[in-house]
Formats: sequence, structure tokens, C-alpha cells
Amino acid sequence: MSKLKRLSQLLAAFLSLGAAFAILILAGLPQRGDFSGFSGESGRIAAPEVDSLAPSFALPTASAGTLALEQVRGTVTIINFWASWCQPCRREMRDLQRLYDSYPGQLRVLAVNSGESLLTVRNWVSQLGLTYDVLLDPEGAISKLYQVRGLPTTYVLDGEQRIRRLYYGPARLEQLRQDLDHIGRKV
Repeated sequence: MSKLKRLSQLLAAFLSLGAAFAILILAGLPQRGDFSGFSGESGRIAAPEVDSLAPSFALPTASAGTLALEQVRGTVTIINFWASWCQPCRREMRDLQRLYDSYPGQLRVLAVNSGESLLTVRNWVSQLGLTYDVLLDPEGAISKLYQVRGLPTTYVLDGEQRIRRLYYGPARLEQLRQDLDHIGRKV
């Protein structure tokens, strides 16, 4: 193939790419944060993202009650997805307990267990001395709703239940404190 022909093909490819990019810029992209939860007519679930409202849920607690996310509206909330077999979850849950103890009445922690029995969860809670809300997601429905990809996964919500920070993997205590300060509540 001649140099001129290759150069013209390369130029055509760049022009096509540039045109596609220009169309994308002019048309705009939907703000996925506006489509958290079920999106559009397709009924597909979009993963919750920073600045979107956290999808609503209600789950049984390890202490035999039920807790709905709406019940904690108005309070900065941390939602943490975990399981007892997850080694990083153990350290993170101790840090969450320290954080929870530091701000009594100003912070809610909702620890959502992924697929384990009530007995396993209660043993874990007792072993670690957890006093925050521990919820049971035995079928993984809420993990699916939030499209949890691995454990631990942590969401930091403001008082209006907007997601302000999202962690895949363990969240460090100091980073969580900074997140809470950044929310503006300075819990």
C-alpha cells in the first residue's frame, strides 16, 4: 500500500473519530446520577453513583427489627456491605465502630451483611462488639440493587441521602472522617 493511501486512510479515520466526538459533545450524555436505581423504559438497574440519591431499601436487623433507609433521613449515614469471611471487612468494621462512637447521635452506620445466616451475623456482631445497625440481606437483593462488585463496599450519604463518596474495598478511618467533614455537617 502506498504511503499516500495509508495517510489518506489515517486522516479519514481521525476525521471520523473527530466527527463522532463532536456529535457526542453536542448531544450530551445522560447524567447517570439522575438514573440511579431503575432507569428508563428498559427497567435496567443503573449502579448508584456519587451525587445520586441512594436507592431505597428496608431490611431485617440482627436485633430482630426492620430498618428502612428512609428512617435515617436527615442524618449522615454510612452504608457498608460486608461478610464475615471477608478479612478486610473485620478491620473496617472496627474502624466504623470507632467512627460511630466518636459522633453519638450524629452518624448512622448501616452494615449490610451479604448472604449469611442470622446466627453467623450475631456471632460476628458479638465478637467485634458492634453497636451500630447491622442489617441482613440473605438473598443479596440490596447488594444487587447497589450492584456491589466486591466486599467491602462503602457508601457515604449526606442527610438528604445523596451519595457523597463510594469506596470499593476497605475505607480508611481517617479518609471517612475527612469525607464527613467535607459533607459540611462536621459530625
